[in-house]
Amino acid sequence: MVFTVSGRGARAVTALAIGATLLSTTGTAGASGRAKINPLRVPYSIPLADELLANLRFLPVQFVDASRPTPTTTTTPSSAGTTTPGAPSSATATTVASHSRASVTASPVALLRGHYAWRFADLPSPFKANWSVGTLNVIFRGALMRFQAQHNLPINGNMDGPTWHALVSAALRHQVSDETYNVVVVQRALPQRVWLYRNGKLSFTSLANTGIAAAPTAPGTYTVYLRYAVTTMSGTLPNGQPYHDTGIPWTSYFNGGDALHGFIRSTYGWPQSLGCVEMPFQNAKILWPYTPLGTEVTVE
Repeated sequence: MVFTVSGRGARAVTALAIGATLLSTTGTAGASGRAKINPLRVPYSIPLADELLANLRFLPVQFVDASRPTPTTTTTPSSAGTTTPGAPSSATATTVASHSRASVTASPVALLRGHYAWRFADLPSPFKANWSVGTLNVIFRGALMRFQAQHNLPINGNMDGPTWHALVSAALRHQVSDETYNVVVVQRALPQRVWLYRNGKLSFTSLANTGIAAAPTAPGTYTVYLRYAVTTMSGTLPNGQPYHDTGIPWTSYFNGGDALHGFIRSTYGWPQSLGCVEMPFQNAKILWPYTPLGTEVTVE
């Protein structure tokens, strides 16, 4: 898998091969009788990664173990799919390998029978549409980036060997994330706005400007991959003239050269940029702390 971004600050990151040491499971019994699991020996699969990321709260969905009572949440979640070991699946129900309650106790990193439910019912539908169990989708990639950031790993959104080892180790230690789950939604319909959802609740909104017809802001969902408190932006205008703008504050790149950032305009709420999402300085400053690397940005 190759994850490539283009534009200012372009980079290409290739996932490392997961070595053979990850492809067999071994363990020895500890004093308590529970098997000691070597994280380096736990076999990798996307469905298991989904389960672990959900249990550690890096995903906007929760895994509901079929052998246990459904957990109580503060919202009314809708179904988000079930898992199939070792193979991609859609968000519709599929069968999975069954494990007894005893095996769950022995192995907190076992692939279990169950399904997924949204942790936050109020997230916008265009964002939710990106989630599919057992696939390398943008929400999965964003979760990996946030996990990598919290565990001091290279933040590339790829499941490489060190990331899998750290993820299994975190699951064994039950190192649940205590950070809020943030999603930014960019509305291109007039008046154009930015919406910030924190743990599924709308917490901030601002008028914004998206790209003009000659350089539109592309619809879709992306992950923030590069950030600056202040930066310089250079390039070429549609008429061929170069530009060089210094002192651009509170910048979060999410799709090539497109970024959320502050910019001085006389008005806001309609297309004026070259693909970026511009906001008044003060509003961009409020939003910026909630767009760490891996934050999903949905342009609709």
